[in-house]
Amino acid sequence: MKLGAWPLPYVRVKCSKCDREGRLSKDGLIERFGPDREMFVVREKLTEPSCKRPDKKQPCQSVLPDGLLVQAITAKSDDEIIDKRLTAEAKKWREENK
Repeated sequence: MKLGAWPLPYVRVKCSKCDREGRLSKDGLIERFGPDREMFVVREKLTEPSCKRPDKKQPCQSVLPDGLLVQAITAKSDDEIIDKRLTAEAKKWREENK
């Protein structure tokens, strides 16, 4: 998914290894990276330079914790939602952001 298509007004990035977490404005990230930058590249650019892992040969363990919610929001039907527990939250978000 491209940054411009990310439906939430913020992007959260979290390291599953060291528990570092940040929440950044989507608009600010678009100014910095452009709307056509892939989300996995944005995540990497945000986390790699400041990653505290001792062995830099190991990959950074950063994730986009809202990825499944975004998938649920952008799914074309409820059948396509991967985590069914997010169905109600995704529907509510879509209704509030028409």
